[in-house]
Order: sequence, then C-alpha cells, then structure tokens
Amino acid sequence: MLSQIIKADHGFLGVRFYHMLNLGLLGLTPVAFVAPQPLTFVCDMAVAIALPLHGHIGMNYVLTDYVPKVFGKAARGPARIVMLGITTMTTAGLIKLNVQGPGIIGTLKGLWKPPAK
Repeated sequence: MLSQIIKADHGFLGVRFYHMLNLGLLGLTPVAFVAPQPLTFVCDMAVAIALPLHGHIGMNYVLTDYVPKVFGKAARGPARIVMLGITTMTTAGLIKLNVQGPGIIGTLKGLWKPPAK
C-alpha cells in the first residue's frame, strides 16, 4: 500500500483514481461555494483531502518524466518521498485551516470581500 502511495502514478491510483479526483473536484468546487454553512465544512474537508491527493498524483507523473533526465534514475525514489512529505504537510495545513480557521472556502470567499473600514 505504501509503495502505491509513493509511486502514485502507477496502477489504479495513477490512472483511474486520478481521473475520478478530477471529476470530483470539478463538481465539488462550485458546490462548496454555494453550499449553506453546515455543509461548507464537509466540502472544505473533502477539498482538503482531494486537492493535495490530486496534486500528489499529478506531480508523480512529472517526477517520473523529468527527474531521471536531470538527476538520474536513482533520484526518482527520494524525489517521490519528498513529494509525499510535501503532500502530507499540505493536507495537514488545509485541515488545520478548516478546523481552526475560516476554512478553505471561507478563505477564498474572503478574497472578494471589500476591506473593512
């Protein structure tokens, strides 16, 4: 299981799950912006999990293609482990924003609010 997470661009996780995440995020994002307050937290938590996972799988495709060309084949494993660490920290930060702050959607909505006078 851990090797599937580290090698996220191979097998089921690499193709089908990545495309399911695409479709899920495509539908979830607009729903999260118009959802009433209790449902916003659920959408925020789903985005906090799905978005970093989507980025993790996508970046593993990039690592597979470009790391061997620049650093050699031996660097592919360490690069994937670093990517797993980045994904883990990103997920933890987004979950903390959801639990202790305004949430992902609340933060994004705040970008369009006029400044308080």
